[in-house]
Amino acid sequence: MNYIILPAFSLEPNKMSTYNRVFAPNKFTKDGVYKQKLHSANKIVRSFHNFTISENAYRSLKRKINWLYYFSKAKHVKTYSGKDIFNFKIAFLTLTLPSKQQQPTAEITKHLFNQFLTEVRQRTGMKNYVWRLEFQKNKNVHYHIVTDTYLDYFLVLKIWNRILKKAGYTQAYTNKHKSLSFKGYCSLYNSDNSTDKNIMAKRYAKGCANRWEQPNTVDVKSVISNKKIANYISKYFAKSSDDSQVCNILDTPENSKSLRLWFCSRSLSKLNSVSDFCEAVEYDIFALVSQIKEVRQHLGRWARTFYYDFNKCVEFEYRWLRKILYDYGKKQGYFELE
Repeated sequence: MNYIILPAFSLEPNKMSTYNRVFAPNKFTKDGVYKQKLHSANKIVRSFHNFTISENAYRSLKRKINWLYYFSKAKHVKTYSGKDIFNFKIAFLTLTLPSKQQQPTAEITKHLFNQFLTEVRQRTGMKNYVWRLEFQKNKNVHYHIVTDTYLDYFLVLKIWNRILKKAGYTQAYTNKHKSLSFKGYCSLYNSDNSTDKNIMAKRYAKGCANRWEQPNTVDVKSVISNKKIANYISKYFAKSSDDSQVCNILDTPENSKSLRLWFCSRSLSKLNSVSDFCEAVEYDIFALVSQIKEVRQHLGRWARTFYYDFNKCVEFEYRWLRKILYDYGKKQGYFELE
């Protein structure tokens, strides 16, 4: 009798948690307002990330990608070369450097990568996206971007290579490759003979044809709606870096203190979890989610979590869950739902 217990839930596009909210009656004011416990006003001192994303950041990163995939609308697009892509859902883009990194990662992010994002937003209208910074085995920085906007390979390659050329990276690549024979090229990129020689010959011929001035610094994958890879992409983005991928030798705690390891568009930054009391909805949210086909449950100390595939919902489940998620998205001002 000393406490009031109200069942509550927290909902996302791929999972739901149910738990109890506990209130102490003596904490209510005469006006019925619950007196929340105030947090300490002490300033939080954040330690240097050392290029490692925290567990909380992993969860947030995966959550943003799942929201992005859920709200993205399947559409038909036509590439610059005239190829049709039906049911396009999201694009998965990787940007790399063509030669040895010459600047601290913070400078490359601020002056090169941010310029790329600005131009792509202007040229393609990209509004919703998530990006993450990582390092290759050669210690060069590279960037992953996932967005619901179609990004043509030739367009983004042209933009990124022009930015790299201004910074001197493509010239270093050109100088390195223009004197290479085919044998030397294979020795450099196919020393273990894992790639067919005909493929290597085509790559070498293409490089010679453009005078080694257009390095392949971009990889673009278009994801269509019937491919269930949203979970794969979120896991790929949030995977831990091993010891061999720490950072470039040019990076120090001093010049990398404010460097972001990942970021998302403002539209996605507002999307977290839909939280409410179970009695506030018109149906039994617990029964609704627990009956989804192939749902997985995890019972923790304070909550029960359901992991589900939205495509497995029957019409009734789909309609009500979609209403909750879309109402939340509209309330947060998500651009795709305007």
